[in-house]
Amino acid sequence: MNGTIKRTLRMVMRVCPCSLAAIILLLNGAAFASSTGPAVKTMTYKTVGDKELKIHVHYPSGWKASDRRPAIIFFFGGGWTGGRVEQFRPQAEYLAGRGLLAARADYRVKSRDGVTPDKCVEDARSAVRWMRQNAEQLGVDPQKLIASGGSAGGHLAACMMIPKSVEADADDLSISTIPQAMVLFNPVLSFENDQLLERLKGDEQLARRISPTRYLDKNAPPALILFGTNDRLKIFGDEYWKKAEALGVRADKYLAEGQGHGFFNRSPWTERTLIAVDRFLASLGFLKGEPTVTVPEVTGGRARTSSVRDKTHPNTRNWPGLFASDLSNAVFPEGIWTLEDRVLTASEDQAIWTKKDYDNFVLDLEFKTASGTNSGVVVYCTDMKNWIPNSVEIQIADDFAEQWAKSPKTWQCGAIFGHLAPAKSMVKKPGRWNRLTIKCVGEKIDVALNDEHVTSMDMRLWTSAKTNPDGSEIPSWLNKPLAEHPTKGRIGLQGKHAGAPIWFRNIKIKELK
Repeated sequence: MNGTIKRTLRMVMRVCPCSLAAIILLLNGAAFASSTGPAVKTMTYKTVGDKELKIHVHYPSGWKASDRRPAIIFFFGGGWTGGRVEQFRPQAEYLAGRGLLAARADYRVKSRDGVTPDKCVEDARSAVRWMRQNAEQLGVDPQKLIASGGSAGGHLAACMMIPKSVEADADDLSISTIPQAMVLFNPVLSFENDQLLERLKGDEQLARRISPTRYLDKNAPPALILFGTNDRLKIFGDEYWKKAEALGVRADKYLAEGQGHGFFNRSPWTERTLIAVDRFLASLGFLKGEPTVTVPEVTGGRARTSSVRDKTHPNTRNWPGLFASDLSNAVFPEGIWTLEDRVLTASEDQAIWTKKDYDNFVLDLEFKTASGTNSGVVVYCTDMKNWIPNSVEIQIADDFAEQWAKSPKTWQCGAIFGHLAPAKSMVKKPGRWNRLTIKCVGEKIDVALNDEHVTSMDMRLWTSAKTNPDGSEIPSWLNKPLAEHPTKGRIGLQGKHAGAPIWFRNIKIKELK
């Protein structure tokens, strides 16, 4: 952090969450899917002295204890000094209405309990462990947990990614706090500056233990971070995004133009940010279908989601081509693949491969389909002759063709073929060029198609060769669990498959450290 933090952090000392009156207004005015929220149950997740800390659980319609649903846990804002657990009720009700189990956790704060921020973090970690420990009774999958919060609560949610931090004596430390995703509303992401150190009585070692950006590495969970462009705390997001980009870690950016701190607490930004959250979680496979929230018409102000438009596809101006202009660094059957006027295509159903193995990289290209095209980009291939069960394929298809429109969603354009469907179909009609970006960092694969982030996979969750984590069947010819698949191999392009051609151009790659 640079010295400007001293000037930008004064507001965090007086950050206040949405008032109860504002919450009531939100609940009356927001155009959510249902006027009657899901059932809510309040339980105690921890007792400190004579104080019981409560967690409020919103159950989705049709919930059963035998379910294994994704779950999200919210932490309210208030500068670690105040705030109320009611803050994220609208978001919890909406996401429960979309099928998640949603929880809002209370925690100790300075004004009520005389605690410092590290104790807030300690309570939040206890709440996450409680959810995982009680996953069977809650009907959730402990490996599909999303941490979320706003301002100081966003800090608590981000601290869940730290493997070892401040811990309660009674906690079972064998239970991890690391979530599978994070949704962070204008969060504080570091305590390593003079002004916040005052909250910890100058304890620099303790500050390091609760500074999430310090622990950001290539294994960090994907995150959606939302800020108003006029929020002076945005400097925390800027630092996190810069480091995440260098590491090749997904950290989506949502910027609300002209908005300040806490913008998401009021309409229409509550609804707009919920749509962004919905689409982010859908891209990870935690939700299905389109968002159901409606944004009310307003005059003045506009939101800008740079993760969708500004940053989805990289600037490849200085990137090398994947293949040489004479295809001398490629492996392919003679006479099948041709490169003319910078357009690569094949006359038969044969793939073209790199001579080199790749592990961490970003691949960016354009493709054009014909009517009925069924092709793909292949990564992590360990056997070119028998590549189908020995690689990971990002599907390219003409979703407008009847045979692919009626096929399983995991067979449609932008899918990890046979394993994970795209959040939405973004391919253009045949004859038009499409932009495709694929980022592979170890077991994590992200796919963007035509300005939309459509797919995000963590291969470690695919432990079966028969069924996907959502219970759907895996095609029988993909007979090896992705969790056991190597994360280094050749990159290939599938040729004229199913009788329909495919064209590629501007195929560029950037290797990541």
